[in-house]
Amino acid sequence: MGRYTGPKHRVSRRFAENIWGTRKSPLASKPYKPGAHGRDARRGKISTFNKGMIEKQKLKYYYQLRERSFRRLYRQANSMGGNTGENLMQLLERRLDNMVYRMGLAPTNRSARQLVSHGHIEVNGKKVDRASFIVDVGDKVGIRTKSKNHIQVQEAAAQKNASVNYVKVDFDKLEGELIQVPKRKDIPMIANERLVIEFLSR
Repeated sequence: MGRYTGPKHRVSRRFAENIWGTRKSPLASKPYKPGAHGRDARRGKISTFNKGMIEKQKLKYYYQLRERSFRRLYRQANSMGGNTGENLMQLLERRLDNMVYRMGLAPTNRSARQLVSHGHIEVNGKKVDRASFIVDVGDKVGIRTKSKNHIQVQEAAAQKNASVNYVKVDFDKLEGELIQVPKRKDIPMIANERLVIEFLSR
């Protein structure tokens, strides 16, 4: 599966869960799968294999990853020692595009990825245009000087919405800092990473 660029609500309905936490979710009025036969879809017993695959797909959709990139992060998480599932979630959260979003410097995770790939973001004063760049504790992530009037950046900054406690943000300077490695309980993304690890380790 390549990076998903389609409608978010369709994905939420597919997994029967508001994956992106959007305020307007169709699940209240359409609690069934999308498509012509969504109402008639049988919800039989799901195997452990399918549960793991579903949880993996959730993470891939949310963090906008291709299969190869996701597997690479899994291998890195597995080599770190300790809890592989928590390591994986920490690596996903510390991706540059996600950090820009969590710091409230972009209105959505998609727009954050676009800001990174178009060269509007700098880390410790140097331009970084790789969404996969892993931010370390103490790294300063900011909007480049020539990009500070970007409409999406200005709209996001006006909301002053740094959504997690492991980042510190200066909305006047349009920059933030990762102040600690995120703990799993503080990461907003809802997924069962244990099932993901079991699925990937088969």
